[in-house]
Amino acid sequence: MALENLQPKEVFTFFEKLCSIPHGSYNVQKISDYLVSFAKERNLEVIQDKELNVIIKAPGSVGYEDKEPVILQGHMDMVAVKDDKANIDMKTEGLRVTTDGEYVWAEGTSLGGDDGIAVAYCLALLDSKTIPHPPLEVVITTNEETGMEGANAIDLSGLKGRKMINIDNEVEGQFITSCAGGARFYSYLPVKREAFKGIKLKVTIDGLKGGHSGEMIKCGRGNANVILARTLLEASDVSKFSIIDMHGGVADNAIPASAVADIVVAAEDASAFVKSLAGTLNDLKGELEIKDPDVMISVQNKKAEDAAAVDEIVSLPETEEMAITVEDSLKVVSLIAVMPDGVQAMSASVEGLVETSLNLGVLSTEENRVILEQSVRSSVETSKENLLRKLELISGGYGAETVINSRYPGWKYNPNSDLREHMVSVYKKMYGTEPRIEAIHAGLECGILSDKISGLDCISIGPDMDDIHSPKERLSVKSTANVWEFLKEVLK
Repeated sequence: MALENLQPKEVFTFFEKLCSIPHGSYNVQKISDYLVSFAKERNLEVIQDKELNVIIKAPGSVGYEDKEPVILQGHMDMVAVKDDKANIDMKTEGLRVTTDGEYVWAEGTSLGGDDGIAVAYCLALLDSKTIPHPPLEVVITTNEETGMEGANAIDLSGLKGRKMINIDNEVEGQFITSCAGGARFYSYLPVKREAFKGIKLKVTIDGLKGGHSGEMIKCGRGNANVILARTLLEASDVSKFSIIDMHGGVADNAIPASAVADIVVAAEDASAFVKSLAGTLNDLKGELEIKDPDVMISVQNKKAEDAAAVDEIVSLPETEEMAITVEDSLKVVSLIAVMPDGVQAMSASVEGLVETSLNLGVLSTEENRVILEQSVRSSVETSKENLLRKLELISGGYGAETVINSRYPGWKYNPNSDLREHMVSVYKKMYGTEPRIEAIHAGLECGILSDKISGLDCISIGPDMDDIHSPKERLSVKSTANVWEFLKEVLK
């Protein structure tokens, strides 16, 4: 057990167990069944629905039996991403968690602290026979990271609690009291293929930081899918090529850190093609010098800025491939290039808060179409709908079919929150300072669940995590302990 010496031991024991079970979005059967088994082994009331959401109810501890129930809430799925060099199948293998005593991370992959730590906190509370608490109604949803499908489908009519602590925040001492709404937007661009003769090349964009498309979008990090399209579009000015395949990103709500295109470029244009890539890379290095300085464009595993790559590539033998036509290849990269991406508006009422944004999270290619998957967020509902309409118009102008799904509402600030007052009071007594009451641009399930439970009073908290939704994700050990002690005191 890699985490056996960490404190709080009860929390990290369950967290490591959860990490041993593959639980990327849409791959949650095993972890859902584990939660059901956990509850049954402790004779707790448990419900598992067709979406694999799990609700576990526990009576209050001695002296708390007649208190008002409190809902604890998190989600069981994670954004499962890995480094290109990581030799792991995240659909079937558990995470390789490790620690230096200060942080916890997974080797070569995301950690899933978002939101595995919430589930671990809940299991530790449910397992304890000594922690004082009121009756608990633990709600663990599925596929939050892909559009909050579990929260949308769950039936909460059997819950009695009207106060909910959501544990899906990544900043200790920050109480989230409202969040953005969102939707997922798909563009399906039809393409034709034909035989094209030339030099077959692989163009790769990597070295980017990636990260959560809600929390990190304001940082202006590079989007590998967008950069790939820009790179090829600029190369089309001096060369003729056909795309065989383009792909990048793993989830609509993760900024893609890498993207790849397999192409065939006319032999007589190969030198100009590679030189164009080097020029684009030079421009990007200047534009992203502070925000994403390690951006890299490579061709045939050679850095585009390496002059030797030109001589090596032009000497490659020609081949004939069934590829997207030259005309449709240009249409693909042009569509991506004209699509808005990143921050679209900042909030006028909350300083530093992004109001509206979008992220081209996933790019993929099928035989006869190219698919773009985007996450759209806004704290202003009309702005969200206007941006979705703009995407429809742009996509339609290029002949693409569009689909909008996974719409979810924003979560409005409650000026009369008894729960917030209580939690702030406890925090001040424990730490001698007030927590930060904030809104975030990321999506939380609080808005959806508030629509299902009339008068629901909720707050979102959590321990410090860095670079969630990326292989660089790490969880603070000390902060995990601090939030654990705070959560116990709030329930007491």
